[in-house]
Amino acid sequence: MIYTPELIKSIAPAVFATAPSPKMTNKYEFVPTHEIMDFFDREGWQLSSVKQSGRGVYNVHELKYRNGQLPKVGDSVVEAVIRNSHDGTATFSMGAGLFRLVCSNGLTVPTSVAERFSIRHNHFSYDDVKELAESFSKKLPKIEASVNRMMERQLTEKEKLRLVGEAVKIRWAVGNQPQSLDMSDILTPFRPEDEGDDLWTTFNVIQEKMMKGGFSYKTPRGRTTKLRGINTIQASNRLNTKLWEAAELLLV
Repeated sequence: MIYTPELIKSIAPAVFATAPSPKMTNKYEFVPTHEIMDFFDREGWQLSSVKQSGRGVYNVHELKYRNGQLPKVGDSVVEAVIRNSHDGTATFSMGAGLFRLVCSNGLTVPTSVAERFSIRHNHFSYDDVKELAESFSKKLPKIEASVNRMMERQLTEKEKLRLVGEAVKIRWAVGNQPQSLDMSDILTPFRPEDEGDDLWTTFNVIQEKMMKGGFSYKTPRGRTTKLRGINTIQASNRLNTKLWEAAELLLV
């Protein structure tokens, strides 16, 4: 997809905000997302995804960029993930992500694998952004090492169920967890390419099921319902990060 300025504005109007929300104090330093975007464009990065929570001009929004000069990590390409808001609900941050080609599913690389750069809105510097963008190639070996370890780690059925259990705890709040859930349904991949017993494949199958939903379960009150997919930036980021961290515990 080619992201024209008009398309970006229709998806995430907050990207082009020229001032912060009126509720912010004069101590708040505005970080214009469109100038960050201009920097990445000039440096040869390609915009691959645009999202926003809500429709306002100050809401939380997310941009993902790829750089064709960076090598793939396993079956995925590395992305720079930029998040920002102009109403104080989220600080500007830039982290690493992986886009898995086999399923077109995005992952968030947690800080345990690749540091996330974040700033308070009163300490903003474009030099910091430039330095971070240039340091992505240095992060690749650590990300690749973590992914390779997951690919090499074979799981028993008990370990797979343990990871599903952790995913359930992450996906549902305490007290709202399903009364009954078909674990084998969650572990059954959407496509033949995702069949396997290694940790990386299993983690991705569970992550995709938890993100996209669509499977049935019984609520604590006994009502059968279908799990809805996750669309908000904050919830998606939390699920991705926490699930990766749960998978990493199986490497210990």
